[in-house]
Amino acid sequence: MNHLLPHIYLMTVLTCTLFLSACSEPQADEKKEEVVYKVPVETIILATGNIKNTYKTTAVLEAKSESKVTNKVTGMIKSILVEEGMNVKQGQILAEIDDESYQLEYERASIDLASATAEYNRSKPNKGKQLISVKDLEKLEFLVKSRRNQLKITEIKVRDSKVRAPISGVIASRSVKAGNMTSGQDSEMFHIVALDTLQGVVYLPEAQMNSVHLGQKASLRFPANGDKAISAQIVLVSPIIDTQSGTFKVTLQVNNNTGNLKPGMFAKVALTLDEHKNIQVVPLKALLVTDSETSLFVIEDNIANKIVVKTGYEEAGFVEILTPLDIDTQIVVVGQQSLKTKSLVTVINKAHTTSEEVAE
Repeated sequence: MNHLLPHIYLMTVLTCTLFLSACSEPQADEKKEEVVYKVPVETIILATGNIKNTYKTTAVLEAKSESKVTNKVTGMIKSILVEEGMNVKQGQILAEIDDESYQLEYERASIDLASATAEYNRSKPNKGKQLISVKDLEKLEFLVKSRRNQLKITEIKVRDSKVRAPISGVIASRSVKAGNMTSGQDSEMFHIVALDTLQGVVYLPEAQMNSVHLGQKASLRFPANGDKAISAQIVLVSPIIDTQSGTFKVTLQVNNNTGNLKPGMFAKVALTLDEHKNIQVVPLKALLVTDSETSLFVIEDNIANKIVVKTGYEEAGFVEILTPLDIDTQIVVVGQQSLKTKSLVTVINKAHTTSEEVAE
């Protein structure tokens, strides 16, 4: 019995050793792999395009030609031949003033001229004989001229009893009624505006003085007319800078043959001052702008890199990039707010859209 004790003691020691070794070994299922987060982004491929420097402002349309028609003679208005909204031609009769008294004046002036002329002809030298003195003959000659001028005046009064349109256009307003007396000479009867050509006045900052010229094109949009773009051009450029506002006056002219535009309509003006062609452009939303810098993120091998850039013209949601970048560079347009330099990314848009395609 005693000779078995050493064997029992040895077996106990070996069992404890094996148990402690098993407890000290790490478990395979306790190992966990480290998870790497990739920021989802959308990108476009950088390409070249054209971009314009456009100055935007507003204007109110006004008629290039308009006329306030007044009466040159007084009297009772016999008839009104036009109404508001009617188109009239230059020289067309708009109203008639009673001309009976003016006709009588004309007849009397005609008789006076005929009488003076006859007396002058009788008093002229006949076969070398001077019938009256030279002084009296001169008086008769002057009398004939005076009566002739008087006849012309009465003729003008008869003519002016018919009120005519001085320009072609549309009757914007009528201030008189048939059967009433005219309020006085040169009182307004009608207001005519020419609608075939309208104009709008804009004021540009002094810095743009050398960027505008006669014939330059502009685009006008009218909210009251479906916001459809209509072409206009510069017809006048003021050579004077307003010292108080620092602006100068530019007059735009727009063709209105269709008659859809009306004086007084509000217009949104876009005046193209310059254009850069075949330059690098990116969507404006791709930029990260702070007080100190403007930057964007580019992707290479699924790693984001931040690049500080300088920008130029902006147009229709796109901006010119003055900092040279490699063609076919992937530009982040969605998700860049969550990026840092060297961030891992996953590009979720399948199509490699270019800047030119986005612009289109």
